Amino acid sequence: MTVPIILNGRESGALELRRDGSFTLFEARCERQEGLTRLWVFGGGRRGYLGVMQPENGGLTLRRRLSRAAMRTFPDRIEYAGAESDAGRTAAKKTATAREREGNGWTERPDGSLIRTDGKERWIALPCALRREVRGTRVLSIGGRTFLVFRC
Repeated sequence: MTVPIILNGRESGALELRRDGSFTLFEARCERQEGLTRLWVFGGGRRGYLGVMQPENGGLTLRRRLSRAAMRTFPDRIEYAGAESDAGRTAAKKTATAREREGNGWTERPDGSLIRTDGKERWIALPCALRREVRGTRVLSIGGRTFLVFRC
């Protein structure tokens, strides 16, 4: 599967995804950019961080293998890749707005965590993937994702 890499509002390259045994292999190539280019994948209002692209042959490249466990934090269907830009933040804001409309009161922050204020109490939810439940932790499913919840 190949998806476009969108940088500075225009298509600048391509990201190829393919299975490599029990891993998913990501290979990205794009035009050279000023400064560091941190590559993210976006889809369905979610995002996942791949890493910093490296200069190679006049362009930028990135090659990364992720396990099935690591892929759980990524979007189910990857639509495009790019830098964490206004487009990525807009998708996160749209998701947060949809969640607020559901009436659960959680607001998504740019780092993927959720925050909620109930009167004087403030709660923060951090995304997680647990193999087993740990005694003393509060785990909730919010919007189809699993979070550890803490009172601040």
